[in-house]
Amino acid sequence: MRFMKVRTFLILLAVAALAGSLLALAGCGGQEGATTKEPIRIGVVLSESGANEPLGKPERNAIELFVERLNASGGIKGHPVEVIIKDDQSDSNKAQQAVIELLEQEDVVAVIGSSGTGPTLAMKQECTKRHIPQVCMAAGANIMEGDITWIFRTPPTATEAGKKALEYISEVLKVQRVALLYDTNAFGTDGKNVVEKEASSFGLEVVASEGYQTNDTEETIDTHLTNVMTAKPEVILVWGTNPGPAIIAKRMRDKGINIPYVGSHGIANQQFIQLAGEAANGVVFPAGKMLIYQKVLEPGSPEYEFIKDFDEAYREAYGQPINTFAGHGWDAILIITEALKRVGPSATPEELRDEIERTEGLVGTAGIFNYSAQDHNGLSPDDLVMVEIVNSQWEPAGR
Repeated sequence: MRFMKVRTFLILLAVAALAGSLLALAGCGGQEGATTKEPIRIGVVLSESGANEPLGKPERNAIELFVERLNASGGIKGHPVEVIIKDDQSDSNKAQQAVIELLEQEDVVAVIGSSGTGPTLAMKQECTKRHIPQVCMAAGANIMEGDITWIFRTPPTATEAGKKALEYISEVLKVQRVALLYDTNAFGTDGKNVVEKEASSFGLEVVASEGYQTNDTEETIDTHLTNVMTAKPEVILVWGTNPGPAIIAKRMRDKGINIPYVGSHGIANQQFIQLAGEAANGVVFPAGKMLIYQKVLEPGSPEYEFIKDFDEAYREAYGQPINTFAGHGWDAILIITEALKRVGPSATPEELRDEIERTEGLVGTAGIFNYSAQDHNGLSPDDLVMVEIVNSQWEPAGR
């Protein structure tokens, strides 16, 4: 009986000790994943509706997943990261109002956004005025015109993507006569300017250049195709984001237009394949290596393992494959939080801006980021590859 009492006492004592240890860990933040300090607030403006919805939704998914994983591992020195997300509805005026609200009401240390070039430019004006670092996910080359002190970028630029596409047309397709169809929005016109400026340096001639509206009907697209085909092009280069490029692919197939279709990096997502259906097959476009990382990167390399981790986490969380725009969101929050880890969670916006600018050799989904005072784009043409859609799958384009 005495033995039983002693044994019971020892068990109770062990349980009490364990409970005390758990309470101590919870109270002191010693347990991995504990985030007991004041949150670090980051503002986010995305196009979750409107024309750029196919970009904004995966960007939000990626940002929220990244933050969830970061906070589960302890945040930044015990400080959880909190993102306040607003939808700009793919509208520049709404993007400007959204970022003003974030800057004036939410005490954010940095801002991410937006998905499209026009809304991003509207946000740039406010972030520059208030000296708050902004990491954008839009590719327009004109974003980096003027004062770039406070803005950084995650995707490749229209200049890099345009040159990659023109190089492919010249060196792989070995044709010269290019018909350009471009969206008349900021992204499309930016690409138009790059293509028309750079084509001759690749020995190419733009024999027709015609703009279309983002949500043009099939009938209107037919008119554009008829117009450019009168110039007898050898390839059609389409610069825009969905749905326009997908409609063009379908109408080319239905009208029996069999010349090559080269797209922009604005179609680097599954929605293009879903919208275009069989007509997507054979389309070639420039993109980061992420879409086909298993076929173009060496297993075990830092880039391969980073993208593999993102791929597996995203699929598990959302049941969907990764896409370029989700990658832009992942990279944007990565760049800010890695800078915060280096400079400290109590950094001022000015200190954080300076640390982002010192980013060097940071592996992301789009490539290796290296910023400097002169370069806030961060990527090089070597971070891009040409991708071909084959049997509704992404494959390295033939050389």
